[in-house]
Amino acid sequence: MAHDEDENADGVSVSMEITGSYDDVISKLKSSSTERDAVGPLLGDVQLLLETVERMGGGTRSAIADQLPPEMTADFDAEAVVETCQVLERYDLVVLEGNTWKPGPRLGE
Repeated sequence: MAHDEDENADGVSVSMEITGSYDDVISKLKSSSTERDAVGPLLGDVQLLLETVERMGGGTRSAIADQLPPEMTADFDAEAVVETCQVLERYDLVVLEGNTWKPGPRLGE
């Protein structure tokens, strides 16, 4: 027993109960600002771009840019679509066939 007291002498233990709706509890537990929060808009835009490519079954850069939803954080013109798709291609999320960007093999997993 004395051994346990020595181990815990430098430590702190805290218990807490948080009640409320799921969203309220999660918002209280989330860090107010993290480095990962900074990439949140980028990740959201990438997700919307991938969903658009999937929904369309593929398309040219201009067609994809025209179909992107208005909730995109950044303005995505045809050139921005190409730049982003080139990165996503490295992860097998999209493939370029001719001048058409199509869903890649990893999107089907």
